Amino acid sequence: MPGSDLHGEFLRHAVLDTVVPHAPDIDIEAALTSSLEKGAGDLPSVLSSIPQRSLLFFDEFATVRVVLRLSNCSEHSLKSRLPRLEVRLDAFAISPTDTGIEGSTSARDLIFSGVVDDKEEPLVVVNAFEGEEGSGNHVYVIWKIEAFLNRPRIRIQYPSVVFTAYATLNPPSRSTGAPREDVYLPTLVPASSNVFSPLAADPALKNADPFLPASRLLRVVPATHAEEPIYNIQQQTHNPIRIVPAASARIRYSRLNTFSGRPTTIASLDFEVTPFLNCDVVLDRAEVHLSDGQIENLSTASGLTLPLTCRPRDDITLLYKLTPEYEPDPNPSTTAMVSVLDISLGGVILLSDDCKPRISMEWKANVDFSIPLNPTFGGPSQLLQRTNRPASLSVSSAQINGTPGVPPSNRSSLRERAYSTTDMGVTISFSGPVSVEVSKPFNWDVFIVNRSGVPRKFAMMGIPRRKRADPRSHVARPSSSSASNPKENQVAEAVTDDNIVHAMQKNATGQDAELVCLSADVRVGPLLPGTCHSTELKLLPLTPGSLHLEAVRLVDVNTNESTDIKDLPDIVAFERKCA
Repeated sequence: MPGSDLHGEFLRHAVLDTVVPHAPDIDIEAALTSSLEKGAGDLPSVLSSIPQRSLLFFDEFATVRVVLRLSNCSEHSLKSRLPRLEVRLDAFAISPTDTGIEGSTSARDLIFSGVVDDKEEPLVVVNAFEGEEGSGNHVYVIWKIEAFLNRPRIRIQYPSVVFTAYATLNPPSRSTGAPREDVYLPTLVPASSNVFSPLAADPALKNADPFLPASRLLRVVPATHAEEPIYNIQQQTHNPIRIVPAASARIRYSRLNTFSGRPTTIASLDFEVTPFLNCDVVLDRAEVHLSDGQIENLSTASGLTLPLTCRPRDDITLLYKLTPEYEPDPNPSTTAMVSVLDISLGGVILLSDDCKPRISMEWKANVDFSIPLNPTFGGPSQLLQRTNRPASLSVSSAQINGTPGVPPSNRSSLRERAYSTTDMGVTISFSGPVSVEVSKPFNWDVFIVNRSGVPRKFAMMGIPRRKRADPRSHVARPSSSSASNPKENQVAEAVTDDNIVHAMQKNATGQDAELVCLSADVRVGPLLPGTCHSTELKLLPLTPGSLHLEAVRLVDVNTNESTDIKDLPDIVAFERKCA
């Protein structure tokens, strides 16, 4: 087989294909050998005899076999080029209208991309044959790769998944330490003839010996070094496989309605098996980790110990008690506390005795441990109901940090944090320092929680407070233009009294703002329902004393609906005394 060792012939007639066996631990060598003995020709026909999966699941670790068929490949060529072969596998979630990956305009999304481990030895099956053109062989190289099928980022109705394999033959590595052979003037090679040799006897050259080699006048083709080119091949045939979610999971929070120095939240972790299955799902792993707090599992008392066997449409709820790590009596001047919750779920789908695919779900969620306004303010009784009832009532600083009955200090009487609930279903809190220095900027920490059922996107801006003119400061005086009797002089009354114009101009001065918001336009969002966002407002005090903003305007970018938040923290500015 002389053609197999030539450069560029290794992948000349190669074919790539993928197969997802129904049993991950199938003897693929025996299955291929049996199919070849039955007279299967092309590669799809050879792989069709292997029992394959007809349904896959999102969040599943699927075992995929990548098969490369080489034609007329010698053992030496296979051993020398197989270590330089790079095989990659991509998985696409597509709609049923897709006929292929290349040039398709339908919805599709990449849900997996991986490279075969070069340290893993592939399985090699050789099939020798004799035909009319002579003897030859087909070499089947098989790799095993575990693909995790993520959920698509786009919405696809009735999705399917297709696998596409790629093979790349990398160039051989060259050793830089080997000395380079000097082929500038090889030995025993005649030099080029001198074109000016007939002019050597010309007396006008005065014994000069002109020399011009003939190689300078001829077209010289530089010698090319024989290098093996890089070939890339791609899987041409695709077999779409239907894919569905096996289970869904979500987490919900509910704050305990009891007064406590340390806020406590109950997390409900729901694991629901979808109705697309007709088999059991065993939930054998449920791990919840709080970044800066403690977790207490409340499901062990109910007998919900793992593993749990779930039927289709079953909904399992696991309860956890979340407690942040900070002092029992927190200072309300601190910013809103948000912790990160790491959630990990795992299970096994019992499709059959030889097919038990494993699913895994992992994600992060935020937990809001902000202190409520008044956790002791319970629900309304049946005898007293009124509209627009607030969800909670404010609590003074002395009730939170101090002892009841003890009057707070001057500093504790000032509010460093303010909460507000808007009509747009948004809860917003402001927190910042009380004592600030004139002409020195400071920040307000803003924490927004979208408690509505629709996504929100906001623009936030501060409106400075301006002095209002006192209408009592102007005393009406008789106009000079209307002093005389209009009936005698036949002169009409003045349209605008000059005293009023003078008073308006005088009161127009002195309208400088005492507190300026340097954050002209703060964008927040988009915020999905139940999510939160933290940002800052930068303020600049200009005069000493008690300062206030007129309001913080919150504008919904989607609907242009606006609301003014006037419940803001207190600010006391002071002049810095020079030593």
